[in-house]
Amino acid sequence: MRGLLLALLLPAGAAAQGLGPGADPYRADIRRPFVAAGAGYSDAEGLRHRSARVSGNAVLRPGLTLEAGFSDHRILRDGWLPGELYTADLRLNARTRRYAFSAGVRSSSDRLFYSASETDLSLNAAKVLSAEGRHRLSFGLAYSSRRSFARGYPFPYLLYTYRTETLVFNLPFSALWRPSPDYEVSASYMPPKYCKLGLARRLTAEVKLGAEYSFSALQYDLAHRQDKSASTYIEQRSAGLTADYAPAGDYRLAAWAGWALRGRYYDGRTYDEHRDAVTTRPGPALALNFYRLF
Repeated sequence: MRGLLLALLLPAGAAAQGLGPGADPYRADIRRPFVAAGAGYSDAEGLRHRSARVSGNAVLRPGLTLEAGFSDHRILRDGWLPGELYTADLRLNARTRRYAFSAGVRSSSDRLFYSASETDLSLNAAKVLSAEGRHRLSFGLAYSSRRSFARGYPFPYLLYTYRTETLVFNLPFSALWRPSPDYEVSASYMPPKYCKLGLARRLTAEVKLGAEYSFSALQYDLAHRQDKSASTYIEQRSAGLTADYAPAGDYRLAAWAGWALRGRYYDGRTYDEHRDAVTTRPGPALALNFYRLF
């Protein structure tokens, strides 16, 4: 290993279980090792908070990786949310040309792994049904003991991918379009409530500027809740400007500055049941990320 990857991230992205924009692009299915650490701050009225995260990915052998992460969110304004929210996760991924499998354990709570009700066990298995030219079709089953939909049983899905030199399209859903070498447009959606839209322009080989909008609904299981089948959900919209600087192939510095838009948090047995809902008002937010791949 040649160095340490630091990620200063505010707020942490939905894919990384944070409270706003800036999802870690190396978080999902990375095939190279990395280490990350981060911190940040948001001044949204009703959900003012600062955050920190560490994460990493180790390649145990070709096709076998181990991911780990931890994040902390310090809630700084009055409300019924606890003063600290945490997420810790560990996941093992295995992949061949035709098959993929992952198994993980995760806790998002004010007291990590307090009981089985604050612990999410997940399994995912997928098989490539066909891969011809630009087209690829896969079938999979995803299980989670705590997710907000299809909880507790395997959820079947199909994944279709179309790839060219200028367009990468996945259903369901993400798309990256490069109409020219200097411009790119991106969009993604992850159920039940996460979407992200982006536009970027490359100024030089090292510098890229852009704009971004995101919406997320994150799930936490508070330790002393009376209804163990219920969770706390935090919805947050954010919009801002991005700047990426990649001085070398294994490094990346990314900055985000913008606004945490109107959001809300609430309790419910599912993400669309809104108990004790509290609306949060807009406020400024910042993000800074420094990545190091090995």
